[in-house]
Amino acid sequence: MLWSKRIISETFFVGLLAGAGPTIGLCQGGNTQIKPVLAFMVPVDTSAGKLAVVILAVAFLIGFILWSKQTKSASFFRGVLAGMGFVLSVDIVLVHWIFGLHHITNTQMDIVLEPLFVVLGLVFLWFSITREHHYPQELRPNVMR
Repeated sequence: MLWSKRIISETFFVGLLAGAGPTIGLCQGGNTQIKPVLAFMVPVDTSAGKLAVVILAVAFLIGFILWSKQTKSASFFRGVLAGMGFVLSVDIVLVHWIFGLHHITNTQMDIVLEPLFVVLGLVFLWFSITREHHYPQELRPNVMR
């Protein structure tokens, strides 16, 4: 019974999954260790090109955040932020730093970019989790029970 009162809303969970997807793409953006198989891929070898790819990916993430804030529920928006925050922080710390499998640009820019993304991810997680309200089952809006 106590567990059911602590469950986050379904909309928050859907937003969490929706936010994690595009963020994984950002964390993989400048990786030159993986050879693309798709014919339309363009190799990026310069630092400026890698930074441009990261900026483009961040622009897409910001666009997705703004879209979810303006067109979806507050719970969905907070779920998007939580998903992005989780991937930004955990992926970079675990995959990039602990296991060293890849980095965002594979250049010295990673010294600045990766800690920045980890902090941003933790801020997203903190904001979304502290703002998501927990309602007892009997007080939740009558939505698809």
